[in-house]
Amino acid sequence: VATPPSAAAAAPGASSAVFVAAVGAAAGVVGARWAPRRGGTRRAAKVVRLATTATLERRLGKQIVGKAPELVARLWQELGLPRGSEEKEAEWKAAFAPDAVIEDLFFPDPADGQGAGVDAYLKNKEGCDQLVIDKITDGETACGFAWHLEESGRHGQAGIRGTTFLQLDEDGRIVYLREICEPLLKNGEHLCNIFRVPATLGLLPVQEAIDVEKAESSLGEPPKSASELTKYLVDKFQGTAPLAEFLEMLSEDVRYEDFFFHEDGLQGKEEVGKFFDKYDDIMKMLRFIPERFSDGDTSCCWTWKMEVTGAPEGFPTLRGMSYYDFDADGKITFVRDATESALKPPPLQKLAAHVRPALRTFTPRRKTPDCGCEDAQGVEMPTGVVVTPEAVMRQEVVGAGGEPTTIGAEIGEAPGAVVVFLR
Repeated sequence: VATPPSAAAAAPGASSAVFVAAVGAAAGVVGARWAPRRGGTRRAAKVVRLATTATLERRLGKQIVGKAPELVARLWQELGLPRGSEEKEAEWKAAFAPDAVIEDLFFPDPADGQGAGVDAYLKNKEGCDQLVIDKITDGETACGFAWHLEESGRHGQAGIRGTTFLQLDEDGRIVYLREICEPLLKNGEHLCNIFRVPATLGLLPVQEAIDVEKAESSLGEPPKSASELTKYLVDKFQGTAPLAEFLEMLSEDVRYEDFFFHEDGLQGKEEVGKFFDKYDDIMKMLRFIPERFSDGDTSCCWTWKMEVTGAPEGFPTLRGMSYYDFDADGKITFVRDATESALKPPPLQKLAAHVRPALRTFTPRRKTPDCGCEDAQGVEMPTGVVVTPEAVMRQEVVGAGGEPTTIGAEIGEAPGAVVVFLR
């Protein structure tokens, strides 16, 4: 059983993390493979993907808290994408306010007309198979969640990743939604190098660094909730805090994801620090204007638009969002930044959606859950006896033709998990 990494988070310097991102714009439960039954015949165990809220909580390792994430769990996981089901589509549409604004940033602009945004959003998801939530914030009136696509029957493979923010009205219906998927071309470093040219020529000014100690002493104690802390950081630091101050706000095992730069993200304070040091000059050219915040206590998702400082009038702005997790000490343990593509629809995403609609990627990613399996010493039985993985693989079972075999022989080189049911 894979235990997900502890939900953690973004705290004070998290605002700095988002500033590089903007440049980027220009589970299920796996059943046993074979379940032998009495009488010597083999049956293939049916893989059932449970998507109830309770199962989602167990998979994420955290409780779903608040009306907004509860609605997300109901629609995106328990009910699932409609994919042609009129009954499901009716429930989905009932969950949105008639005048809901849907910013699916696969498209240039929100669809016009009552209910048109929801129709366009669901139509864009028709070819997708399963949307699996990886992280979700708490919150009563707003929340955000990180996710990826999977294809039925192809466990261990994952498709495109995305981030979604939504806000509820007084009746508990979705009144606003923004969604951004990862770019399939990771060319952030090349664009940053191009971006440095006008700055080198003095055509673009940079923000002056702030006196962090003076700013903190004049502001008093930071707020405690994730939502208020995020607002505090964005408002007061805005990417101009010295890098050393930012790094002090990170946990030792912090994870940073900006898929415009990296396929797999960055892990650990040292690795993240090197990345931000490399792009420190770029951060100081950008100004992020916050728009909406989720209202949770332990994590926060917020939407923004990015401006280039000193850019001429009419210079395009880009929209995005960031997901932060906070630990109990207020240290940043997870950040995901997502920025819209300058081209709509994103050309490679559009092509991938046609070629491989279930996953929307050309090549599936191999899922590698951080479950600590490589460090496992064995399986502890109810009696206290520890059985090693090798012993489990040597366990005799009944093969396809009724012949005796072993679990290891049946599994072969297949990736995944083995679930052994005792009787």
